Amino acid sequence: MLQLQPQTITGQAVSALNRPKCSGRPGELSWVTLSTVNNKNWFTHPLLARSTASSLHHSLADTNAQILVWVLLPEQLHLLIQAGSNCNVADAMQRVKARTAIAANQAATTSTGMVGPLWKIRYSLQTVYQRQHAHELAKQIISQPQQLGLVDHYANYPYWDSIWV
Repeated sequence: MLQLQPQTITGQAVSALNRPKCSGRPGELSWVTLSTVNNKNWFTHPLLARSTASSLHHSLADTNAQILVWVLLPEQLHLLIQAGSNCNVADAMQRVKARTAIAANQAATTSTGMVGPLWKIRYSLQTVYQRQHAHELAKQIISQPQQLGLVDHYANYPYWDSIWV
């Protein structure tokens, strides 16, 4: 099994991501993990999970960056993102965080009353340097719900997608 050690990105490191040498060359793959503020289980609520998942599909629509794989867990979101020529990984993550937070908060105000900041400022990021590992990493990402005991088989979990499966 492919083992990657995510790095936490914050403060100066986030600024470094915006510099050309660190911003993610077009086509570069990155595994990103977002966690909710206070590790709150926002996505145990089906309406919040559905609206957040739906917003993921549209979050990079006006860019040529692409979300290749994602899984939405009760308090985390794992993504495999491919940087585009007009959208590096840091920019893609800003869009993803903003659009999913807006969608979740809009759904929350109408159903659960859970409103407020959704994602922690920090996120973990691991660059995937060897493209041949992308399929293995995709399997690892979508198997997260099964590994956590949320379902018996990854296909039974409703909040994930992959271009390869």
